[in-house]
Amino acid sequence: MRTVKRSDSRYLFEPIVTVSGGILGFELVKKSKNNEYSLESPLHRSDEPAKEKIKDFFDQVTLASINADVFINNGFLLSIRIDYEIACHIVNNAAMRKVLQQHSYIRLAVSEYFPEFSAGEARPVLHALSRDCPLWLDSFGEGSTSLALVMNEKFEHIKISKQFFWQHQGTISFRKIIEHLLPYSHGVIIGGIESARHIEYLKGSNIQAMQGQLWTPYNQEELIRSFF
Repeated sequence: MRTVKRSDSRYLFEPIVTVSGGILGFELVKKSKNNEYSLESPLHRSDEPAKEKIKDFFDQVTLASINADVFINNGFLLSIRIDYEIACHIVNNAAMRKVLQQHSYIRLAVSEYFPEFSAGEARPVLHALSRDCPLWLDSFGEGSTSLALVMNEKFEHIKISKQFFWQHQGTISFRKIIEHLLPYSHGVIIGGIESARHIEYLKGSNIQAMQGQLWTPYNQEELIRSFF
């Protein structure tokens, strides 16, 4: 892995906040090229070369390793979003698989457009990934994600996308969807939380955690200062 410093300003740690106000963990994201930050922007765009995406992933895992004490001592999880190209690289890289196995707080969040999510597809890459690191299903409600996928695969947590939440917030059907997902995971995380009103809409819903612009992300120095 490449050398990454604790003071690296390219990455931010987005809090994933429990319904009781505690911290379940963080998602590690990269700033865009213009140095702006947007929670809703995909981490890995389809037009980004695979080589660059893999380099970014190596940097993220390095940062995760550098800050291991923060996550271990506080019981935090760290989610890193991946796509199919990164997943294939992990599966074929024994050294990377060993690193993931050694850092038990890392979680791989599989993007919503993972090709193996399509109905009728075999899922050798997904199954190989799950042997080395717990998987989260990212952006449920978009792409090829579905209840059938959740029922047939093992995802530790399921993250509902901002768009899906905003479209269905406050409805009975949304609460029913959450209840349908619960038996197949350790908990549901809602994305796109930007106001107290959004939290109000979720009262009574059996979710585990929330994520969104309501909570300011940490840079590395802030993360260490706050939790080390």
